[in-house]
Amino acid sequence: MIFHGIVPGLSCSPIGRIRLDVLLGTSDHFRREPLWFEVVDLSSVYHVLLGRPALTKVMAVPHYAYMKMKLPGLKGLITITGDYRKSLECARDGVKLAESLVIAEERR
Repeated sequence: MIFHGIVPGLSCSPIGRIRLDVLLGTSDHFRREPLWFEVVDLSSVYHVLLGRPALTKVMAVPHYAYMKMKLPGLKGLITITGDYRKSLECARDGVKLAESLVIAEERR
């Protein structure tokens, strides 16, 4: 599998896989799932990307506009809420990183 588009203009292949127990929710209402992750050697502002297989496994419904994800838990519905300010900060950092990587590649 080759990853495209994480950093504009660059692609990468995984260097391995790792299975991690992921906790979704809060300390009093959570769900634990073992998920497989592809490990890549790539400079990115993202630490983890959850793709369709992971979202399907936990039966999550993401809503990008509201920055929320809902999934079933033992005590009922679990709602995970994103941080709008942190999202903007990551987007800005991602643009800076992508620009620097593209400039570095063009200079070669």
